[in-house]
Amino acid sequence: MRLSVLLLSVFVFFPVFASSAVTEQGTFSQEKHFKGFSKPFISTGSFELAEDGLTWQVESPVKSTLLIKQGQVYTLNDQDEPQLQKGAEPYVNLLQAILKHDEVALAEQFTMAEHAESGCQTLLPKDNLLKQLFSQFELCVAAEQVSRVRLQEANGNFTVLRFAYPHKEQKQ
Repeated sequence: MRLSVLLLSVFVFFPVFASSAVTEQGTFSQEKHFKGFSKPFISTGSFELAEDGLTWQVESPVKSTLLIKQGQVYTLNDQDEPQLQKGAEPYVNLLQAILKHDEVALAEQFTMAEHAESGCQTLLPKDNLLKQLFSQFELCVAAEQVSRVRLQEANGNFTVLRFAYPHKEQKQ
């Protein structure tokens, strides 16, 4: 459960983690659906994906920041100091591959199949530990950017992440 929360809670740019050029940035909404509850738990925030890291800032309902840098995962404490989160390292590359829609990297960890919905793929985990957490991922891309990710947990719960890229929309 802790790992799935870590995977689902991801990024604010912070000087301690000055990163290289930002490759993607935008906003997200996350709907966590629990069995037995009619309404999802919804959070919103922003993210920056750079060549060397990721910053995931949850702004609502509770502020939190997740930083990925040099293969390590950090959260910020109450004094905005980074705290290393042990045990998440194997999933850093997975998270970045999903956000970048890196099909080569994804194919290493998933069996990939086209989805009934245009622009979407179904990803079935190959790794046994990942299979224990998630039965499948659904990854949707629009205009060459990840627009939606649905994570189906093995226990029946699921999460839907929706992404918007307002900075790119303004430039077009």
